[in-house]
Amino acid sequence: MLKNHFGNKMTEHSIQTKVVQYIRTFYPDVLICSIPNGSGTTASNRIHLYQEGLLAGMPDLFIAEARHGFNGMFIEMKTTKGTESIEQEKIRKQLNDKGYLVFVARSDRTAINLIEDYLLRDDKI
Repeated sequence: MLKNHFGNKMTEHSIQTKVVQYIRTFYPDVLICSIPNGSGTTASNRIHLYQEGLLAGMPDLFIAEARHGFNGMFIEMKTTKGTESIEQEKIRKQLNDKGYLVFVARSDRTAINLIEDYLLRDDKI
């Protein structure tokens, strides 16, 4: 189980928060945003979000920067034990087919490395 330096369990939320903070600190011109999926909310609020366009399976983070022939980059955050749902696999493949790069990252360091590689590499991924 992944733990922080205080010995606390690392959740997808805490991992994702570290990634967003890092990118916003060291790459302030890069557009990074989260895509809330409605978990941790009431059923009626999920219905409201669905009506507004919520799509089950969308990755957690989006980097709105075209690079290396891709329209942008999505990252699905998972803990070391987290698994990709059927909806997430389906959306990942659809996004790839539409010209987006999509990764699953199981730690903040992995996500940061993937994003930096995407932003800074001169050649195609």
